[in-house]
Amino acid sequence: MGGATGNLLAAILKRFDALNGVLFDRPHVVCDAPALLGSHGVAERVRIESGDFFEGVPKGGEAYLLSHIIHDWNEAQCLGILNQCRKAMSANGRLLIVEMVSPDGDTPHPGKIMDMTMLVVPGGQERTETEYAELTRKAGFRLNRVVPTESAVSVLECLPV
Repeated sequence: MGGATGNLLAAILKRFDALNGVLFDRPHVVCDAPALLGSHGVAERVRIESGDFFEGVPKGGEAYLLSHIIHDWNEAQCLGILNQCRKAMSANGRLLIVEMVSPDGDTPHPGKIMDMTMLVVPGGQERTETEYAELTRKAGFRLNRVVPTESAVSVLECLPV
């Protein structure tokens, strides 16, 4: 969801030959996706759909990936997006959220500066692991684990309950 022109999806598909994907974003965004996906040699493994993730998302996926999406929106909007994902997925699906996960307390972290920016500009926020667990719980998920990466972001794996 919010897959833009497919750069992240293309990287995943290049790494994992057995996977196929659905690229989903607004119509004016996905119109540039075929060229990018073709340049990465994965176009035949991607179905492109356009829409609005506040209204619905493609059904039946094994995993739903939201990369740098949730921090853009206020809690009510985040719950709207997450609820659409939950309704679309099966009982054994996975929701993967790629975002910064701020540490609790006064520990320095780039997410804390980004939190102020997100609040002022789009009205969103960065969250701690506890805050993500609560947000996803409200949408019918259980935060299963947080996987740190070599960058400032982590991957949060959420399971439907």
